[in-house]
Amino acid sequence: MPIRRFARALRRTGSWERCPRLLVNHFNPKTVPERMCRSLLSVDHAGRLFDCDFNQALRIRLSGPERTVFDLDGLAALEGRPSNTDPYCFGCTVGAGSSCGGALA
Repeated sequence: MPIRRFARALRRTGSWERCPRLLVNHFNPKTVPERMCRSLLSVDHAGRLFDCDFNQALRIRLSGPERTVFDLDGLAALEGRPSNTDPYCFGCTVGAGSSCGGALA
């Protein structure tokens, strides 16, 4: 995923401009319903909630009011909430898709 160290390496080698285009050009719409940010949460050591591991690495918390696992009585409170997205999200949707559980489509 083109974030943090990998993004810096791409910029340093002059490959940064090519990477987002490559991800977008290989987008597979069949992978969208199975993206991990649609059904899983990432939780950091302090209980803060994130849409996915990549947003956690970038410290991009869930949309809406700031919450931790300790604030929730159940996951129903998070249903219907939009996921935070960025161009790097295309990385989970290229080809057969990618997630912690393997291929998406």
